[in-house]
Amino acid sequence: MVYDLIIIGGGPAGLTAGIYAMRAKLSTLCLEKQNEGGKIAEAGIVENYPGFESIKGFELAQKFSEHAKHFELPIIHEEVEKIDTSSKPYKVITKHETYEAKSIVIASGSRYKKPGLNEDDFMGKGVCYCVMCDAFFFLNKEVIVLGRGTSAIMAAYNLKDIAKKITIVTDRSELKAVEKIMEDRMNLMNNLEIVLNAEPIEIVGKEKAEGVKVSIDGKEKIISADGIFISFGYVPNTEFLDGSEIKLNKRKFIETDENCKTSVEGIYACGDVTGGILQVSKAVGEGVTAFTGALSSIQK
Repeated sequence: MVYDLIIIGGGPAGLTAGIYAMRAKLSTLCLEKQNEGGKIAEAGIVENYPGFESIKGFELAQKFSEHAKHFELPIIHEEVEKIDTSSKPYKVITKHETYEAKSIVIASGSRYKKPGLNEDDFMGKGVCYCVMCDAFFFLNKEVIVLGRGTSAIMAAYNLKDIAKKITIVTDRSELKAVEKIMEDRMNLMNNLEIVLNAEPIEIVGKEKAEGVKVSIDGKEKIISADGIFISFGYVPNTEFLDGSEIKLNKRKFIETDENCKTSVEGIYACGDVTGGILQVSKAVGEGVTAFTGALSSIQK
């Protein structure tokens, strides 16, 4: 079977494109390697998505998923390993199957960026990435948020009512958030300490993580804690595009024009995988734009 449209990714961008595609009566398939809803499910309270003054991230993700299922969007949980754009119909290749489509929308999202230390040695042993997943393991304990900018500030804020003490350790000279309100809230936290200009060297510990060794003004010191949350932002899920004709920028995000069109005719990209600010509203908007472009391509 040749689908009109294959959507790679079932987060807010991909599900939005899918909802529009089903309403347009296109033969559509969504491929998502994990759960529908995307990384917004790991957010704490979401206050900047229109229509909801305040909603938990996992509840918003669930609403996206339910909306797509209401229009019977077919979703298969498989990881895309490669796409072949050498001829039409395009081929989307997973471990178990090869699917064909007239047009493709790539909404494969992003994943946590690693600091490149020895963090893998302590995964599940005091080192975490997802605050909403793992915060309660550190109830009334001292934690470090190792990271930068908005990501670190949001992680610290979501820990404020759980951890006894939170220390943001950053290699930057200041902490700034995309939304100034988050800086204001951070400044009101009475269990927060901020360590600036701290270049991380390694995570220290024996059976579990016990702290971070850093260099400050050329002097090494260890900042101790019961747990460490890593918050350096995100990197795009674009490895499956290696060897394809789809152009990526130097940070491996997909290059698109104002219509979410990639360098390959009939292939569009939207959401976190295109870079810029990583916001659910942006993802939803780009999902609509990408679908519109794909529809025009299919109808030619």
